[in-house]
Amino acid sequence: MKKTNFILTVLLCVFCAQAHAGLLFNYSQLALKDLDQMNKLVSDKVKESKKSASGKAVPLKEALQAVYSRPNDDDMIDKIVAPLRSGLDELESWEKTISQLTDEAINALKNPRAFKPVVQVTYVVFLENLLAEVKPYATKEGFERKIVERIRDAHIAVSKEAMNERKLRTMKDTTSPSEIAEKILSHTEEAPAETAATQK
Repeated sequence: MKKTNFILTVLLCVFCAQAHAGLLFNYSQLALKDLDQMNKLVSDKVKESKKSASGKAVPLKEALQAVYSRPNDDDMIDKIVAPLRSGLDELESWEKTISQLTDEAINALKNPRAFKPVVQVTYVVFLENLLAEVKPYATKEGFERKIVERIRDAHIAVSKEAMNERKLRTMKDTTSPSEIAEKILSHTEEAPAETAATQK
């Protein structure tokens, strides 16, 4: 019996470690980082990727998650994401990495009891920023639209604890990323109809 409990404890620890493994920092810590600090984070991870014998995409993935998990009120993502994008493009891993990070965020938000509110909010911010970035490309069938559809179809319900955490720290209300995705897709469906109507 003791052995079984020990094994279960070990497995739980491994799961928890993996569940948090992707996050270098939470959204609150990232919000305090300025342009120079974020640039250093990105360049350090790019160097780490180049030195790595295998798994070159992993440091880039970690940095990309951090970049998108930082509140983007100052439009910093556009200023710092390029080296990560080009690095992952070279490895032919951009879409795969975005897809994996999206799934990680969705899974965490669908299982809020396994994560602290600050971690939940970090994943919410990640999805918000990702949706904002892919929104212009969601009008066409393709990878970006599939990502938006995946977030919509996840039917994420943000926990009260996460909402309170964000409200206390940033004075911001939180909308479910699934609702944001739904709005993006409904607007993209309306746009072609409006264009067709004006052409008549």
